[in-house]
Amino acid sequence: MKSLLKQVMLKYRKELKLGAALVALAASFLLVWLTLTAPERGRDPRVTAMEKESDTFFRVEGGITGLAEDLKLGSVASIGLSPNYALVGLNDGSRYYVRIDAQKTLLPEVIKASLSGPSVPVFSLGDVHPPAGPLTAFARALADPVWVSLLGPLLILYMIWMMNPVRSGMFKNAQKPDTRFRDVIGVEDAKEALEDIVAYLKNPAKFSDLGAKPPKGVVLEGHFGAGKTLLARAVAGEAGVPFIALAGGDFSDMFLGVGVRRVKKLFALARRQAPCVIFIDEIDGLGKRSGASSAAETENNRIINTLLVELDGFAANSGIVVLGATNNVQNLDPALIRPGRFDRTCTVGLPSVAEREALFALYGARVRTAEAIDYRQLARLSTGLSPASIANVVNAAALVAAKEEADAVTQDHFHRALEQHLMGGPVAAGQAAMNAAERERIAVHEAGHALVAKLMQVGIVEKVSILKRGRALGVTLVTHDRDITLQSEAQVRARMAMLLGGRCAEALVLGSISTGAANDLEHVGNMAYRMVTEFGFSRNIGPFSYAGLPDKERRLLDDPDTIAEARSIAKDIERQCAELLASHRGALERLSAELLEHETVDGGVVDACLESVPIALAA
Repeated sequence: MKSLLKQVMLKYRKELKLGAALVALAASFLLVWLTLTAPERGRDPRVTAMEKESDTFFRVEGGITGLAEDLKLGSVASIGLSPNYALVGLNDGSRYYVRIDAQKTLLPEVIKASLSGPSVPVFSLGDVHPPAGPLTAFARALADPVWVSLLGPLLILYMIWMMNPVRSGMFKNAQKPDTRFRDVIGVEDAKEALEDIVAYLKNPAKFSDLGAKPPKGVVLEGHFGAGKTLLARAVAGEAGVPFIALAGGDFSDMFLGVGVRRVKKLFALARRQAPCVIFIDEIDGLGKRSGASSAAETENNRIINTLLVELDGFAANSGIVVLGATNNVQNLDPALIRPGRFDRTCTVGLPSVAEREALFALYGARVRTAEAIDYRQLARLSTGLSPASIANVVNAAALVAAKEEADAVTQDHFHRALEQHLMGGPVAAGQAAMNAAERERIAVHEAGHALVAKLMQVGIVEKVSILKRGRALGVTLVTHDRDITLQSEAQVRARMAMLLGGRCAEALVLGSISTGAANDLEHVGNMAYRMVTEFGFSRNIGPFSYAGLPDKERRLLDDPDTIAEARSIAKDIERQCAELLASHRGALERLSAELLEHETVDGGVVDACLESVPIALAA
């Protein structure tokens, strides 16, 4: 019988706690009401009526002499005395009041002297006042002991409610999220790495029977906006377990000891709802333990220590897994990510071309688009973008279409939104103010980039434009069918040639160069130096990388010979680039003219310019 009762109490503990709280609240209200109404019981009802109707007395003010005269004539029906006023009711129903704050000793004598006539009832009233303005009345209502007594228990209950981290919203407890792995596009490696976590959460006993100890915690490391939070929800959704979410900064508080208490409450909640997933977003907000030179550092050390103790307290079959998300895993305390605590670091990478295409299609389906949208092209143009950035680009395209009052979002809207995201701003308003000579130089420069990229097969030339965006005076968009992970020496040289194509085109067609190639030269210099010192493409150094040396020794080895070889590589590539453009000068001039006329052309125009001018004639 006792065992059955215990099981019932455990099963319905939440309902029992709520019922007990409601009974306590009702009892407190009843006690307050009995206490406040006790003085009213047995009181003369005429006194209560006179206090409630005091406003009618304060409409007319009388004097002490008039009161004495009415008493002598027998016209007074009743008198109510308060600390500052006398409320006088006459037999004919009229009423008035007399100020007695300055005549407290005179009034009793007047009443006593006037009692030779008919007997007049005199009542003692509470502290009544003339009608006040709205603010004064509100202040008096707040000061009323009835309100204070009634609101007191409510305030105490509210404070107790808010002290509970779950009820206060600090711990966002979502029961069994609907998110699944299929809802998280990309990050296939991370999904595979978390499959055993899902299996453990579905059946913790199976793991413990085999003697296996699953990870207690997993750190999800990756680029911001890569989908770490969504992936954590998907783990709980796949396993069908509760999902408790909070941030690393939620443990901090202005009061010492509160953070430690929150950690303990968090894990107490997890044990009640096990199996479950605890997700700590931005877990690096906890920081690292330090020498505790201040009270804040001491408190932070205690919070981390408490978290470590709680992690160590998990049993093999507890059914609790802690997932932490961060962009900076190096900021975590080493003791937190040692084996036995956060056993594993799972990298959440950026999406590939195919995954970006699927993301564009997913978010594009949420807006009204034109019939033919080339999501594959958008995916090629968006190398390095996270899922959050892609969602932002699609929304920006919809905003552009809405601004232009278009019926649907078109490919051009997507292109403009993507260019704005990648290049830091819309088309500059001062484009029309650029003089003809500057426009011609920019057209020649961008045409040089595009032709070299096409001729050396750097990638797919998607678009060439001489419209200024952000700091860029023009742009040549070159994409790839697949993401490039490894590059050969020939590919690196081709990329450097494309960067030098604008400078070489200016020198060939205009006979001079400009400062427009400054950014291109910066990238070329960096790539040439890394070819010599890191990639092993050096003819003199051979298979050796300076990157493997300590910083001090690496600086000592940055001798003039290394710089000279890097410069030699850049000059050799520039010579090849100049020869290539010279043999296709006709195509270069034609593409420049197309840019001056249309300002923006696609890759098809570049192909047409190369095909229309034979090499023999262009040489």
